[in-house]
Amino acid sequence: MAESFPLVTGVHGEYEWLACEHCLDDLLDLCPDLVIGKYVAVTSVDSGHYFPTAEELAAGWERRNGIAYSPKVRSVQTLPREGWDEWYVFDDPVDLGGMAARESNPFVASLGPGEVYAFVNYNDLGLHRTDNQGLALYFWKQFDWIRPRTYIAESGDYLVVISKDREQFATARRALTSLDSPPSDGLKSDNT
Repeated sequence: MAESFPLVTGVHGEYEWLACEHCLDDLLDLCPDLVIGKYVAVTSVDSGHYFPTAEELAAGWERRNGIAYSPKVRSVQTLPREGWDEWYVFDDPVDLGGMAARESNPFVASLGPGEVYAFVNYNDLGLHRTDNQGLALYFWKQFDWIRPRTYIAESGDYLVVISKDREQFATARRALTSLDSPPSDGLKSDNT
């Protein structure tokens, strides 16, 4: 596990981002509107491809070139999550092309439209880590051509949320920050 850190925020162009130690389930419990009514391109689940079940395919899920695409999300329970997950969230259906071959190297690739790398799987995409900005440069190069409404990724150590929707981002930031705050119910602890 990485060293503990507070929720960290930053800006990339029109997007705001945060990195924290909370989990995807926390985020979805507190901020389901990040995905409800939208379409999700799933590029990683449990650090691999996601294969929708027959029932999910019948409900509108699609799988093209290693990427799973949700129908319009009606419930967060319909989205797969197992850790090492990466989602690109859009207002409308999209086609990102395909996942890059596992043996390909994002550090020498052109990182252009049509070939997607699951950066959540490149050992701790911590946008907040100053010692890891080399990886972040490659991530942002890919991100800039994909241009989702929101990006959500959960690795072993970090939850990363990036959004151009300022209101939803602020709600997510407040909600996740509140998880770190002690309850303010006016009661004294047993230790005082």
